[in-house]
This record gives sequence, structure tokens and C-alpha cells, in this order.
Amino acid sequence: MFHETARVRAGRPRMRAPGRFPGAIVAGATVTGDDVARLAGADHHFLATDIAPGQPVLAGRLTAQALRPGLGMHCADVNDLHDMRTRATAEPGLRVLLLLDGCVDVSFGSRRVSLSARAAPGDTPQPVGALIGLTRPEVFERRWRQGAYERKVVVTVSAGWLASCGPSGEGEGSAALRAFMSRHLAIEHWQPSPRTIAIAEQIVRAPAMPPLLQHLFLESRAIELVSEALGSFDRPGPGRPALSPREYRRARDLRDFLDGDACDGLTLGELARRAGVNANSLQRQFRAAFGTTIFEYLRESRLQRARAALESRGLSVAEAARLAGYTSPANFATAYKRRFGVSPKMARARV
Repeated sequence: MFHETARVRAGRPRMRAPGRFPGAIVAGATVTGDDVARLAGADHHFLATDIAPGQPVLAGRLTAQALRPGLGMHCADVNDLHDMRTRATAEPGLRVLLLLDGCVDVSFGSRRVSLSARAAPGDTPQPVGALIGLTRPEVFERRWRQGAYERKVVVTVSAGWLASCGPSGEGEGSAALRAFMSRHLAIEHWQPSPRTIAIAEQIVRAPAMPPLLQHLFLESRAIELVSEALGSFDRPGPGRPALSPREYRRARDLRDFLDGDACDGLTLGELARRAGVNANSLQRQFRAAFGTTIFEYLRESRLQRARAALESRGLSVAEAARLAGYTSPANFATAYKRRFGVSPKMARARV
């Protein structure tokens, strides 16, 4: 069982609080770059910054915990002390993010997640949530802004843990969930219910109790939070209209078609005629099913194909650019580096 907590408070160092998990680590008066790296993973690093390893980077409280294999959670109640960016590898799985207050600005690969629980300073917090699905490891980047505040809970579950909970069943919500979980970089915004918000607050403000009871308390709340979030697939909101089984099949068939070469050069109108619906309906159905637009998905698919060709077949950058649908190798190189963090020339050199 892994559980570590880092604190920053003004004034003198704080001692370990009674009743906390064995092995809980409470930093003295600071959350340093080393503390954040320890909680976030071995490959976590700061980008283009002069932050020293022991320098304070956060004011507040940051916790990460593995509740059981395939089920993890971390909480933050922090203020950023610097303007900077950090990067790490996000492992495959489903992330349930609930922002109780403040703002979040992060990216998973090419997908940016920007959330705010306040319309303006001084407003009453209006918690918001997001579901993020990854089918393979992805670059995770966090943008820090001096003085920015966030209070959030993130529960991460693996596909294996979710499958062990039982069959997903049939019906509209189950079909939507299966479609969501099958796609890489799937993102769905959702509006947490008052019950969900209460569960998250219980996690952030967990009472002190004996270690075993506290672990069971947090695990049960984390599972409730996942259940509430996944229930949003059965409660279509204004941002995600309900789709019939036929519409899901149409969106899935289009996704499979986009994964091949036959779609090259086709317009949205031509894709819609092939699917037997108008362009607006097709775009709406595809976004509802997979959390992205048709051409965002196509761009990602082509970049992935170009990446595989560069790394396995040693294609030239110009050939990879054509494979990805770019007429300009320079534009392709810019998009490739933005997406994967290295230039196509460097990817090719690894062959």
C-alpha cells in the first residue's frame, strides 16, 4: 500500500498528524520539487525552469495513494508558487477528475483539459468534473500559474479493475461507456451531483481514524465517486446528447473506416453521404460517442500511423508527412513534436 502526503504551511514545520496511515510523509514547511516528483512518479520533471530539487513549489496539501491493484487516488488542496510546466507519463486507465474549487490546466498528449470551478474571483465554487480515458501510456503535462488554486480529487482505475467489477451490461449507457473506454484520449465533461460533491469533500477532508478503517473509508468513497461519474453515461446532458444503438454503430463504423487508407481525401460531406446522414448529424454522433470531432480523430490517427512508420520502417520525414496527410514536411514536423515531444527526425534516428 502506497500513501504519501506532502504539506506546506506558513510558519514552523508540522509533525505527523495522529491517526494517519503508517508511512504517511508530511514534509516540514514546504512541498518541494522532490516531494512532487516522489508523488507523481520517477519520470516526473520540470520543463524550462530553474526550480531546484528542494525548492518549495506548492503551498497546501498533496496526497497520492494506491488503494488496491488497479485503483488509485490523489487529492490536492494547493496554491501554485511559480509559473512553470511539468511533465510525466500517464499510465493507461480511466481518470475520474472532480474539481471542487479553483482551476485545472493540464494536457494528456494532444488533448487539453482546462476546468474552472469559479466564473470569477469571489464567486461561489461550482464543482465540475471530467472523465479521461487512456488505452496506452501518454505524455501528461501540467501548467502551473503563480497564485492559482485548486482543490480536487482524481481517482484512477485500470481497465482490468473495471472489468473485475462485473459485465458492463446492455443499453444505451453501457454502449456509451464501452465506446468511451475503447478509445485513446477520450475526454468527457460531466456535471457532478450534490451527492458526488459530498463524496469528494469527504475524501479531501477525511477524518482521522485507525489506519485500516481509514483505508476502507477512502476506498469506499473512491468507488462511489467512480460509480457516480460513470453513471453520467446514463444521464445525457446538454453537452452529450443521447445516441441510439444504431447511431453508436454508425459512429463505430466511421471510426473503423477512418483507421484505414480509404478515407484519404474525403470531405465531411462525402463521409456523411457514405454513412447515410447529413454532415451535422454525423459530427454530433461521432463526438457524442468518442469525445472528439471526426477530423481531430483523423489527425490523431494519421500522426500515430506516421509515428509507427518512422519508428519501425525508417521512413523519411517527407514520406511520413505524406502518410500523415501533410503537404509540408515543416508543418508535419511542428505538429509531430507538439504531439509526441520529439522531432520526427529524432524518432527516425531510433530505428
